[in-house]
Amino acid sequence: MHKKMKIICLFTLLGVSLPLFARVAEEPYDYRERTRQLAFDPARFFTERNGLDLFISVRYTGDDYGYPVYSIGVRKGCIFSDEGEARKSCGNRLVARMVRSPSGGKVERPRSRGQRLFGALSGKKIADDAGLKNALNEYGLEWFEADLNACAPAIMHLKTAGETKFFPTAPLPDNNAPFDIILHADKIELLFGEYLERVRYYGLPQKDNPGGWADDFAKSLESCWVPATAVVPWNVPNP
Repeated sequence: MHKKMKIICLFTLLGVSLPLFARVAEEPYDYRERTRQLAFDPARFFTERNGLDLFISVRYTGDDYGYPVYSIGVRKGCIFSDEGEARKSCGNRLVARMVRSPSGGKVERPRSRGQRLFGALSGKKIADDAGLKNALNEYGLEWFEADLNACAPAIMHLKTAGETKFFPTAPLPDNNAPFDIILHADKIELLFGEYLERVRYYGLPQKDNPGGWADDFAKSLESCWVPATAVVPWNVPNP
């Protein structure tokens, strides 16, 4: 009886454990999340930033699926290569870089850019980071930079940052007031960084909130972008 119980227990363990191990071993490569991490993380935009944290970081994603639309990183200050006169005047320099999924050549919702990108990648049968990097190189993501100090619309918009409200004016809701129901909304993550200070917003890109301010900041840079000469972020070696 004791031996029979041992055999039953052994088959039970094998029956439960082997399929579980198989599922773990066959976990598919998540090219969507790796695209967000490798191509659309502003922290990867400045490999020569000399350890400086980003001054501003913006990420726009579409729908509940987080379709990557664009990401912007702004670095403030000097870098290793600044010498001589450049070293004397680079302290207040502001440089922006952006990765953006290209448009379809027509007026469309912003999320359509990211939907099209993921749709193209889904047909590539990508199994690892190397395959993803090759696919992103072929796809033609937009990779731009801008000197903010020479971009009047962006500088004017930056001056309004202090007026941005990170909290609702009424912290407690009025139960009798009408309210909006918003489904499948696009989202913006905005970060401001200074020495020992971090401010973060994540939510809707609406007028008079930080998300709307961040999207307007991106639009203020539109006439100032030039092709970036730095290494594209998805080809930057992982730390």
